Amino acid sequence: MSLSVQIIATPEASASSLFGLYDTLVAAGRDWEALVSGDEATPVFDVRLVGPSTDPFPCGSGVRIVADVSFEDAGEADLIVVPGLTLSPHERPDPKAHPGLDWLASRDPSRTRIVSACTGAVYLAEAGLLDGVEATTHWAWEGLFKRHYPKVRLRTDRGLCFAQADHGPVTSGGTTGWQELALFLIAHYGGTQRAVRAAKVWLMADRGELQAPYCSMITTAPHADAIVAQAQGWIADNYACSNPVAEMAKRSGLPATTFARRFRTATNKSPQDYVLALRIEEARQMLETTDAPVAAIGEAVGYVDTPSFRRLFKRRTGLTPAEHRKMFGKSRFARYS
Repeated sequence: MSLSVQIIATPEASASSLFGLYDTLVAAGRDWEALVSGDEATPVFDVRLVGPSTDPFPCGSGVRIVADVSFEDAGEADLIVVPGLTLSPHERPDPKAHPGLDWLASRDPSRTRIVSACTGAVYLAEAGLLDGVEATTHWAWEGLFKRHYPKVRLRTDRGLCFAQADHGPVTSGGTTGWQELALFLIAHYGGTQRAVRAAKVWLMADRGELQAPYCSMITTAPHADAIVAQAQGWIADNYACSNPVAEMAKRSGLPATTFARRFRTATNKSPQDYVLALRIEEARQMLETTDAPVAAIGEAVGYVDTPSFRRLFKRRTGLTPAEHRKMFGKSRFARYS
């Protein structure tokens, strides 16, 4: 018997995430049989779109969506999936503008497993389903989680997070992280062989467990602290200097501890972490756009000891400098020119 799945379909839904999840879950136990084996189809999931109403509406990507059933008439399900959502990375969603939040909070997690892709984790966090557990989401929403959902053990370096394979929330990170979530659900509820077949039919490459290689080390979060903004502007041009944190504090005219506190409040990073992130991000840019040797890049961003730079780079990004260049450098995209 197929498991009943409800995918939340609201005006905030990302079309690629919503329909990608729908297509791959509906296809489990059906497409391989039709395309390859000729066996009778045995669908793993019975999938329905659930939304505020069954009237057509444009989703976050502008594509028109029609839910199969409204929140009011949805009933129970074995699984609820929150797809990626077009939400602000700086502002907490207002429940009055997001009817899916109240509906999700009314579900019984002991009877219905609730999972999310990408920024759908914000809905799970709002419902308190991620308190005290490791979870992931798109890396650009890290600041939002740190400000508003501090009980969540956020792991934006991970591509998929779950505490128990057979129950509890599951979260996947990144815009195309829905693929990893779909494979997890197919493998767990339909078996490894069906997951392998889905990966083959949909050409889903193994990206490993990490989201870290894709994360930007520096994201722009709006704040009104002029002193911190001045420090950010200065360090953007002087990240390679020696002892940059002390110099920023000195230029601010504030005591070092006061500067550090205000910097963290404004940026969600300590001055030390901010400088490190900026240096790594600059090194990434050089690896992606130039053919400069790794040693020269390390020195340019403030690290004279090349082995130490390589270790630090891998610890922060999950890749060696050479692996990053192969994955994101000019040679990868040269064939498109």
